[in-house]
Amino acid sequence: MAALSVWERLVSCEFERMPPAVQGLHLSRPVCSAPVQVHGSGFRLRAPEAWAEQATTAMYPKLGIKSWRDAGGLGVIYVGVPLLAVVAPLLRAPTQAQRVMVRAWQRAGQTLQVHLWPYQDFADVTEARYLVRGGVARATSVCLRGASAPRFAHSAARLQRLAQDVAEQLAPAPWIIDLAVLPDGSLKVVEVNPALGPRELTELRHL
Repeated sequence: MAALSVWERLVSCEFERMPPAVQGLHLSRPVCSAPVQVHGSGFRLRAPEAWAEQATTAMYPKLGIKSWRDAGGLGVIYVGVPLLAVVAPLLRAPTQAQRVMVRAWQRAGQTLQVHLWPYQDFADVTEARYLVRGGVARATSVCLRGASAPRFAHSAARLQRLAQDVAEQLAPAPWIIDLAVLPDGSLKVVEVNPALGPRELTELRHL
């Protein structure tokens, strides 16, 4: 199997493109998605009228696979808030990381979408990160939180098996897998991203 390019790896991490087995392990899935188009220095919905409604559950948006979190604005859409009132301004001001990431979708000739994900309070959710290299998942960090923290020690072996199971579903390449331990002890996938090195980041910036 030919190695995936940097842009192919990024696009493959969009939820709808993940292997079905990995989708089924996710903590959540997008509530709804809509295509966007370039507009000035940002983006806009192709059909804004389709989102002329109020949120029926708390959600947060991602442009492709990147949220607005790295710019300090998660952009939570609370119940009862008009979707466009939050999404439209965020699309007009993408983060630098989002601007770079978008080049992968343009290079792949794929339609860029904004996805609304269910908002999850992580106050009691422990997260563990795994780096996949050579098809092997290795733990790199853990963030213990609230009611799930005492369960981590008893979940470490299961987390390792889950990370390896996910790794074996992915194309041969370096990946970062974020897993969650819930207060009831169940394990879920939070997200999967490419592990990009300096050379690949430079390549992406120049696509």
